[in-house]
Amino acid sequence: MSQSIYGYISSIALLCYLFMLMIFVNAEKNKIINAFLMILSSMILWTGGSLLMRLQIWPNYVFWYHVSLGGLMLIIYSYFKFIVSFTGKKATLASNVYFVLLTLCFLINIPEGILLKWPNLVDVGGKTMMVYDKMTNYVAILFLVAAVVIVHMLYYLFGYLKKNKRLNKQAMPIVIGIVTLFAGNLALVLPVFSGFPIDIVAGVFNAGFLMFALIRRHLFKLKLMATESVGYLFCVVLGFPVFYNLLPYIDKYIIGRVNGQQGYELPIYLLSFVVVVSLLFYFWKKVISSIFVREEESQNEILKHFTTEVSKSLKLNEILQQTVESMSQSTGIKKVFIGLLDHESNNFILRYSDQSLADLSFVIRKDHPILKWLNNNEDILLLEEFEQTVDFKSIWESEKYQLSRLGAKYCIGLKENGALIGIILFSDFGRKSKLKLQDLNMIMSISSVASIAIKNAHAYEKAYFEARTDDLTGVLNRRYFYELIGEIYDQNKEGALALIIINIDDFKLYNQLYGVKQGDQALKNVADLIKGSIGEQGYISRYSGKEFAILLPGYDVFSARKLTETIRDQIGNITHNSAGQRQKSLTISAGISVAPFGAKSVKELLDNADHAVYQVKRKGKNAIRVFDTFINSDKGLDELDYNQVYDDYKSTIFALMAAIDAKDHYTFNHSDNVANYAVALATELRLNKDIVENIRQAALLHDIGKISIPESILNKPGKLSDEEFVIMQGHVEASIDIIRHLPSLDYVIPAVLGHHERYDGKGYPRRISGEDIPLTARILCLADSFDAMISTRCYKPDMPIAKALLILEEEAGRQFDPKLVSLFTDMVNNEKLGLSSAVERLKVVKM
Repeated sequence: MSQSIYGYISSIALLCYLFMLMIFVNAEKNKIINAFLMILSSMILWTGGSLLMRLQIWPNYVFWYHVSLGGLMLIIYSYFKFIVSFTGKKATLASNVYFVLLTLCFLINIPEGILLKWPNLVDVGGKTMMVYDKMTNYVAILFLVAAVVIVHMLYYLFGYLKKNKRLNKQAMPIVIGIVTLFAGNLALVLPVFSGFPIDIVAGVFNAGFLMFALIRRHLFKLKLMATESVGYLFCVVLGFPVFYNLLPYIDKYIIGRVNGQQGYELPIYLLSFVVVVSLLFYFWKKVISSIFVREEESQNEILKHFTTEVSKSLKLNEILQQTVESMSQSTGIKKVFIGLLDHESNNFILRYSDQSLADLSFVIRKDHPILKWLNNNEDILLLEEFEQTVDFKSIWESEKYQLSRLGAKYCIGLKENGALIGIILFSDFGRKSKLKLQDLNMIMSISSVASIAIKNAHAYEKAYFEARTDDLTGVLNRRYFYELIGEIYDQNKEGALALIIINIDDFKLYNQLYGVKQGDQALKNVADLIKGSIGEQGYISRYSGKEFAILLPGYDVFSARKLTETIRDQIGNITHNSAGQRQKSLTISAGISVAPFGAKSVKELLDNADHAVYQVKRKGKNAIRVFDTFINSDKGLDELDYNQVYDDYKSTIFALMAAIDAKDHYTFNHSDNVANYAVALATELRLNKDIVENIRQAALLHDIGKISIPESILNKPGKLSDEEFVIMQGHVEASIDIIRHLPSLDYVIPAVLGHHERYDGKGYPRRISGEDIPLTARILCLADSFDAMISTRCYKPDMPIAKALLILEEEAGRQFDPKLVSLFTDMVNNEKLGLSSAVERLKVVKM
């Protein structure tokens, strides 16, 4: 193969790179495009230097060898920069290190070719050939540096493709091209390729893989910034070297066939040149249409994406952000401001901007001349023209100054059913040229879609506000408050969370004295007062008809109590109606519960605050009580005479128990035993007197509903059928139906309702689990089951205590709270329950 053929290989490669450069210089510039242009420029240096070296152009072939090698070094660095830009990595240090290393290799090699010696000129059959026959071991340094850079860039690339799997096929040709290019240069050291430009051939293949990736795989979208005339000019320039290389064939196959007739050469040469340029221009347009996204197509795609995204969102801030981003992407503008109508003042307030430090304090008053113009027109208002009108001159100087500070040049209205709901102010800042008609039409399309999205967002916000807000007082309603308290509790597991429940005393009497209308006004006044007291520090809800709940993240017991005292004093001062007549002073019964020390779950937080309110009501109202789950050494709190309270309704309880005893002789003693065991366990847990008394009364009443169960089922000696067991389960709800009609006893309902729930959630009637079951119910469940096992029943004999304890341990974590089982077992073993003949029973061998 002759040296001229080798030159043609270099020429073909050079033309490929020039053609690609001609395409990409027309693209809108960004980091990726700039890095890719650097690759193309370095390849032109490499292949151009190789071509001129083989042609032995002045000054000498060694000079062009160094140019070619320098281009090759630059290719490696350029590829690294391209991959870094493509993957979005920040590798400034590595990039600088590699540039220095490659530059050093290039400079060190110049004097003597110590790393890669330039080829020798060898005469073969009268033809001069270039042969790389002086390879040294030092060439390994050059290849090692190149290999490190290539491995590093492939590491970045494969890591990026792993996260973006859809790009695997698109980017694979680039990977193959990089490997091919490196392998081709490495093959220079092999004797079989001596004198053959295998590196240039690899470069041609690399160019082909790049073009395939960009044209067929659409690796990234490019925006055309040049006109066809610019492309035609490039084709003319590129046509000269192509035409020059084709001259020998034109002379041989065309000029030679006209038998040397004079006068035909020039027209043939001109026609050939035109054909070459036309073909280049044809291919240029084909490639352009394949890899470039024209501005109109790009804008349509952005509008389509914007429409899809905002139609899925009902969050106002997201819609405003997407609107600004779409305007910027489609037209290249920056400095965009969106103002929305404030329904209270009817002014327009700036709500969003793409400028992170923008001043959004500018308020466009409702009678502003700009708003009047936008109300009457659908077009975009050019502010430069508007400044020449009389209306503009009527604007306050401060408003003119604020408009000038924004730097806006255009504005357009956002409308809903013809009414102005927003305004977009923008400029052409960030563009190299003024906005064209096509750009303005695009902005109008985006604003039309944004108007509909904002309308939907406003409707959603209104519905959402109404769904979570109490109609009368404007505070949160009970339903939303239950959702909110769970979220806030989870967010404050590491800190304190206070819950205050405020119950207005004797509010029914207040309504009777002054009427429902005045009562509603009083509720509004109380809600406004509480809102003003807590500000942005907490959340307020209308918890029931005459109750408010306040949730305070980060508040401890002391600060929550101080706030409640302040609210109580202020409520006490609401003593006048709208006519100035003095009315009955309002008083409150307030309960406070603070997690984590006063409650271990959301349910306990609510139940304990309710319980504290109930205790205040029982003591005479108009007071504040802090719930404390455990015994409190604070003697400053008033103590309740539990014996007196118990005496008040003891006769009622025993009358009900006697009624059950007439049907089921086991129930009376069983309830009494359960009360003793449960009280002992609660006392061992160091629960306060309120909770202990609650548990005692719940234990006495937990089976009160059995009065509704037929005797045939209660006293059946054998196992109950499925139907009978369902009837027996109904005694829980029957108990609740009875207790809720008894004065001063409804606070035991949570314990009674949950005493047949299981820790694993398989109990009844609500199938709740774990700590969602109230602590009082978990204690009652354990005491109830233990007494049932060790007692004689009509359907079973008594069970040894040791076996009963073994069953409790086996069911720990399933039926029973494992912590309670462990403590209860220790209490039995240490004779803390007062069981009769306990010592003898424990001697029974465990089964």
